[in-house]
Amino acid sequence: MDVIQKAIVRYKDKYNITIREVKKDEGRVIIEISQDKTLDNKYLSAQELREIAKSLFVSVHDNFHIGAIEYVPLAHDKVDFKWLKAQLADHSMKIKTLANTLGIRKSIIADHHSGNKRITNEEQAMYYYFFKSM
Repeated sequence: MDVIQKAIVRYKDKYNITIREVKKDEGRVIIEISQDKTLDNKYLSAQELREIAKSLFVSVHDNFHIGAIEYVPLAHDKVDFKWLKAQLADHSMKIKTLANTLGIRKSIIADHHSGNKRITNEEQAMYYYFFKSM
């Protein structure tokens, strides 16, 4: 495995960044670099992504274009058990009332509320948009 491929694998593993050559024609190379959701919620700007790709390919190609796609977190990405507790308190709502309103089991919300169960992306969106609509 050459140096560039090793670096691409490292960026994927560490920062969830994908780098690939999209098109090669007449001496010109188009490179795409993008970042997906990370566990630590640290994201690079499009310019920082371009700099990474440029540093990798400048020694190999002299004529290239870099397309960078930065990750933009969704509004509901910040929903966790602390957020849910705060929303219930702010709206003076009990877990039972929320369960009846949303039509889901009280035990599921109680597990989310206590932090015993991870909140899925779909559940995060449900809670976020429910409280946003109030």
